[in-house]
Amino acid sequence: MTSQVKESQSSDQKTRRPSRIIVAGLCIGIVVAGLLWRKTAWINFCQWQAERNLQSRDAEQALSWISQAYQADTQNPETLLILARAYRRAHEVEPAIKTLKQLFKVAGPSEELHREQWLVEAQVGDVSNLEKHLADMLIDPKGNAQDICETFVNSCVLNYRFHDAMRIIEVWQADFPNDPLPHYYLGRILEHQGDWEKAAREFSTALEVSPGHIPSAYNLARVNLSHNQVDAALDNYRLCTKYQKEHAAALVGIARCLRMKQDSQAARATLKTAQQVPESQRLKDFRAVGDPAYVARNAILLELGQLELTSGNYKAAVAYLEDAIEQNPKDRKARLALADAYRGSGELEKAEQQIQIVQKTQQAIKRLDECFDLLQKDLENADLRAEIGQIFLEHISENQGVVWLKNALYYDPRHQRARQALEEYYAKQRSSSHN
Repeated sequence: MTSQVKESQSSDQKTRRPSRIIVAGLCIGIVVAGLLWRKTAWINFCQWQAERNLQSRDAEQALSWISQAYQADTQNPETLLILARAYRRAHEVEPAIKTLKQLFKVAGPSEELHREQWLVEAQVGDVSNLEKHLADMLIDPKGNAQDICETFVNSCVLNYRFHDAMRIIEVWQADFPNDPLPHYYLGRILEHQGDWEKAAREFSTALEVSPGHIPSAYNLARVNLSHNQVDAALDNYRLCTKYQKEHAAALVGIARCLRMKQDSQAARATLKTAQQVPESQRLKDFRAVGDPAYVARNAILLELGQLELTSGNYKAAVAYLEDAIEQNPKDRKARLALADAYRGSGELEKAEQQIQIVQKTQQAIKRLDECFDLLQKDLENADLRAEIGQIFLEHISENQGVVWLKNALYYDPRHQRARQALEEYYAKQRSSSHN
């Protein structure tokens, strides 16, 4: 009897052991599934937030959200695509290209990858692939119609293809009447063409559509200053700081207006505030309102030098302006101001040296204006585009010069002058990096 009981207990234990293992396995499975679901849900949420911020043109917030999704899973194709797009929208082209290469390794070729690749190319001025596929992309924009329009228009402006830009702006404006950017870009084009009055109207219209659109307020202020409307310019620069308190580009504009109103003390205080903005943020602020990096590099130093020059403090002006030229050797405004400062401090020989450099630059710019006028009559002229590129490269901006030279090669892949200029430029860059 006892042996039968023992056998029965032993049999029950054997039966219970597998059932406990099964229950434990199920529990672990539920926990793992829960963790995986939680991770997937978090990634989806971060992707959604990033997409939402991209739609509202807040690339920095989009990068913040999508970076968290990337940390959770570095191989998620959707995350990589949004990350590349966020980098591009934040003007960080190299990380965008790197992310697209990673996406290709993870998921292979796809229509979404190709679209983003064409947009990245256009971001740096090569609009050829985007232009080939533009009609199809606008027919089925996949929720990114405004982004596609903006990238194409901006690339056309970079390449001085204003007619093509205005053609897309017309469609963009009709489909998105509450978007300030079509008016903003049209204002920029009209400003390039010297039609200041119409440019001002477009910037004003953009502000009516979106009162907090900082680029439109900033560029309207610049137009105001070109007509010596200092009070109006000051109001528009201050409108920028209403929506972004320490906007570096706007602060420099405010200081310029205050200097012109002979309020040196307030101008100095404003420039001091601008100097406290981190350099990376300063570059972003200038870029966001359409000013190139070479302007951002020395804008504060230049305005400080102009302020001291106006106040008759020639030695202080020389110090600031020499630093400004060191930051941007191609800045002829800084060189003219430095020549005046040298004269004021009695250094006439140095002043003459600066004047000679400025005169040479002005001759080149006169030729540049002639090339632009000729280009309007023959937009596919590679010779003109190569000449424009060389003038930019030597006298104004190396980055813009490279864009124009590459653009000449787009119209004529064998263009000798453009190829040689680029080869010499890149050889010089390699030599500088080795030294």
